[in-house]
Amino acid sequence: MRRMTKFQEAVERLREEGRHRGLDIPAVTAQDILADLVTSAAATLGIREETYVRSHLLNVDLADLVTHLKQADDAQKREVADASPAVIKLEDTGRLIASLAQAVRCVSLNHDRLTTGRRDKWEAVGVLDDASNCLTLLGEAVTNSHTTAQGTAVLWSDESVVYARRALTQTITNIRDGGWTFAHGPQLDADVATRMNADLKILPPE
Repeated sequence: MRRMTKFQEAVERLREEGRHRGLDIPAVTAQDILADLVTSAAATLGIREETYVRSHLLNVDLADLVTHLKQADDAQKREVADASPAVIKLEDTGRLIASLAQAVRCVSLNHDRLTTGRRDKWEAVGVLDDASNCLTLLGEAVTNSHTTAQGTAVLWSDESVVYARRALTQTITNIRDGGWTFAHGPQLDADVATRMNADLKILPPE
């Protein structure tokens, strides 16, 4: 499907529509978005994905699709703009780093979610993106930590606070509703979710 000329043309049209709206959509992301759309629509119609690409993809309202993508992007930017930086003790920063690593591990253990429903896939990808973005920012923040008489503290940027909050909140939700598991029994899952929730409370409230 992805190799079909009509599919690639749709990818370029989606990216061009995004550029008109001030939204830079990477080629891989555009392919994933359209592939999910084709898979879902073809299943609903009871036809092959290739048939949908040949006969229906040209009629998809990409402008409307980009509108929804832009709304989601704007909402994320507002979330960051409304957040505040936070000064967090080094010890607590270490706890949060460990929880973010556990979130990534949880997605890895439940990687089958990346190939199921669109919602499951994008929730998993969202946790990976948020956790990795936060850990990248924290690498520099920890390097620039400050030591005082009260101990060592790390300045978290507003972005890192938002990324950590989103990654941990989604992971906790998915563990508690039984969608994600560490595969060592419900008690371990419950214990991990409880620890993550305690670490989440280290961050400033929304």
